[in-house]
Amino acid sequence: MKMGRFIVDTHVHAQRFAAGKAFKDKKLETDKASYNDLAQAIRGLVAYDNSPRLFYDMECYDVDMCVLLPAFGMSNEMNEDLVDRYPDKFVAVCSAMKTIKEARDGGEPWTPEAAAKEIDELLSTGKFVGIGEGMPADNTRRTTISQTERMDQMRPTMDVARKHKSVVQVHSGVVMGYPLTHHHWPETLHPMWVSDLAVEYPDVPIVINHAGIQGWWSERFYEEALLVAASNDNIYLETGLWWGELYHKALIDPNIGAEKLMWGCDWGASIPFHSQPGNYPSSYAVQIRSKKLVKHQVDVWGWSLKQLLKLECTQDDLNLILGGTAARIYKLTVPHSRLFRPVGKELNPQEDGRIEVAPTCC
Repeated sequence: MKMGRFIVDTHVHAQRFAAGKAFKDKKLETDKASYNDLAQAIRGLVAYDNSPRLFYDMECYDVDMCVLLPAFGMSNEMNEDLVDRYPDKFVAVCSAMKTIKEARDGGEPWTPEAAAKEIDELLSTGKFVGIGEGMPADNTRRTTISQTERMDQMRPTMDVARKHKSVVQVHSGVVMGYPLTHHHWPETLHPMWVSDLAVEYPDVPIVINHAGIQGWWSERFYEEALLVAASNDNIYLETGLWWGELYHKALIDPNIGAEKLMWGCDWGASIPFHSQPGNYPSSYAVQIRSKKLVKHQVDVWGWSLKQLLKLECTQDDLNLILGGTAARIYKLTVPHSRLFRPVGKELNPQEDGRIEVAPTCC
């Protein structure tokens, strides 16, 4: 049985890297390369279109639509092309990929204003539905950045999002294998920082990527993400890497609930899963530093959907998590009106023209 009426993965990477040649150029054997080696190699690679595998998994697991995200080394253009070719299957968010590439290649130094300008131009095309993965940042920086400075970096992008009435994604969580510092994305280690943006920009929907759980078993960042979501109406949580038990607290919280949760699994990232039956959690996503790099396409959807089978909630709530919340904030085209339980202030179908939802009275 299909898990939901209209299933949307809100965090998908349809682009993939082949790192073998880069490892050979550095005289590294693939089987001996570390995650740190991979993180360094990816920044200089050109991504290829991995959509054939994506379509295969979409058919396997009855996934109706995906929100495509660029990540380091990926391009907005490839995602835009996929949206143009398959508008009923994909929408895409964008980021300032050219700005950071130019800075990394020794061109113009990265600035928040240049990044915001690039995103403004991309959103002006009407071909992107938001900003992500995460907020633009200077990955050429090698010194620690303070919260005050990082917030000032993010505000120009928030201004662009407000101008275009667009969605913004802020990254959280750690995969354990790639090096992570306070140089580049410090907010990924401090989900509470997002509250400042939420209060300053209450009209901008903000999605916390991974909602604190990208890898590992710690619930510290998850708890912070819940607090931010519960205390701000414009915060949404991406839950695809949550193990089943993590949904319960969010679902019973009267300030969160299914209407602020959306399924997003980081499909394409190939983060492996560690199994430990009889313990809590029984399995979770994590890069294991002592093991070889993952070469196959990790089956994240199979794992994540099985976690949702643990939930004791109504199907209407499950439909919101699996697609309804995404359809509402990303303004997706859905097959029929009234597929999802009405939530708060609804979109006006006459104003939006793409998604029709039932009024709260019926």
